Amino acid sequence: MIVILSFSAVSFMLTVIAPDYGIYPANSLIYCIPILLAALWYPGQGFRVTALLVAGFALIRIYFLTLGFAIDPVMTGLNMLFFFWVFGATVLFSQDPYLTISRCRQVVENTRDARLLCDPETLRVLCVSRRCADILGYAPTELIGIPVEKFWPDESERARFIAEMKREGYIGNMEATFRTRNGDARAVLISCRSLADENLVLCTVVDIGGHAALVQENGRLMELIHQSNDIFFMQDVAGRILHFSWLRAPEYGISPEGLIGQGVDALLSADLAREHAARLQDVVEGKKSTCYDISLELAGTRHVFSITMAPYYGVDGTLIGVAGSARDITEVWRQRLACRQMALEIDQWKGLVATLSHELRTPLQPLIGHLQMIVEDPGYYGLSEEAKGPLATCLACARQEQAAVEKMVGFGLLAADSVELVIQSVPLRSLVDSIVSSGGYDREAEFCNDIPETASLRGDRDRLYEVIETLVSNAVKYNEPPKKVWASYTESNRNHYITVCDNGIGISADAVESIFGPFSTGGTEQPNRERRQTDPGLSIANKYVRLHGGDITVRSVVGEGSTFTIRIPKEV
Repeated sequence: MIVILSFSAVSFMLTVIAPDYGIYPANSLIYCIPILLAALWYPGQGFRVTALLVAGFALIRIYFLTLGFAIDPVMTGLNMLFFFWVFGATVLFSQDPYLTISRCRQVVENTRDARLLCDPETLRVLCVSRRCADILGYAPTELIGIPVEKFWPDESERARFIAEMKREGYIGNMEATFRTRNGDARAVLISCRSLADENLVLCTVVDIGGHAALVQENGRLMELIHQSNDIFFMQDVAGRILHFSWLRAPEYGISPEGLIGQGVDALLSADLAREHAARLQDVVEGKKSTCYDISLELAGTRHVFSITMAPYYGVDGTLIGVAGSARDITEVWRQRLACRQMALEIDQWKGLVATLSHELRTPLQPLIGHLQMIVEDPGYYGLSEEAKGPLATCLACARQEQAAVEKMVGFGLLAADSVELVIQSVPLRSLVDSIVSSGGYDREAEFCNDIPETASLRGDRDRLYEVIETLVSNAVKYNEPPKKVWASYTESNRNHYITVCDNGIGISADAVESIFGPFSTGGTEQPNRERRQTDPGLSIANKYVRLHGGDITVRSVVGEGSTFTIRIPKEV
């Protein structure tokens, strides 16, 4: 455009400085240069450029005529006609395909995209990029001049393409099937626009498939839809059914073909149809998907369907309606209902266990206390020594009952859904010392606390107290004189390790794997040693440690002792 403007300015200046043809007889020929360039480079704007140049030439000549110069009107008119003749001849010459392609070759060939130029009437390829030629399996020069029928054999697709181009002058992402040189079918998206000034069509091709198997993907998808037990449907914005497919439709006397063009009230009750219409309207107005469940009766059986709907758009981007699916979740719904009922029953049993344990604990405490006092000094209460034996038996039974109640409390703790942890800094040595002194374990066994004074971790003090007390209590309880218990501490970059070791009766190898279960006895097979009774203590301890993100491990040898190690991460 700069070149055209420059030559136009030169032409006007020569006309101004040489009004007489005798001075510069060829000055009018300078006008032909910008006219030629405009007609070749900008065919659509060439006439305007020519008209402006002719008008400027005529005005300058008229101006000199008014100044008294001898202006030949015949030559002026002939020059103006000559300018228009040059424009017309150039435009006719520029319609030659090879000249047209030369103007667009750089746009097409110097691109990494798959592009081609074709004639809008014959659809012959005029220019093609290397990427596009590679998709079709040809060399770029081999495609020049061939009709698109050679690699676009589907007549209906081409007819639709031509009709859309004539009507709109533009096509966006039209699905097509191209045939490669070796005969393979390739699925592509083709977008084209008319170059009105050039009388050409510029197309961009996007490869979306590899071979014929991929081209048939839509067909296979439809096969899967028709074979699925789910319902697939489409509705327009007014709610009319455009598509309906369900493999089990005949079982319930439903005709998919008969539903086409009708509303959902042909399938659903009035209430459900109104609810579905409201959901459809939400999808259409909000242009976002939605999911909901409906319950309806089919062939005398109650069914629950999970429905998903999403907006559906046409090729031109306009909203056609909604596309959706409905899945029969009747069995899933029944299972969920059963789970909710079971969870409710479990909660009721948890409450019952907690209530029973509390109600049993309350009378046992004074009963055991009074029996203990009577057994220790029966004479003080006016009882003979003979009565001491039956009362001692009653005391032992009451203690067994108390132990059973404590187990119930422990099992209730294990069944609790959640435990709130109060995280704080916990000094370990003082924690272990308080456990030993309050429980009197140092009176029953030789206890050695090797935990450093500076050792501490972040955790729930009360829960960790119960964990360590359980290990210390078991180490003392399941032991034989001389009883010895050690507590130690080590750490790594990521974890704290608290170890409780004893020289007790040990745990058999087959019981080690199950001692953290709520009903484990954790005993030894030696009959002359005390067996561990059913005790949820280790199960509760393990749960508390896991809540901290850690675990409890054990190493044990029967007759030599056990070592329990608590691992607590430094970042709880």
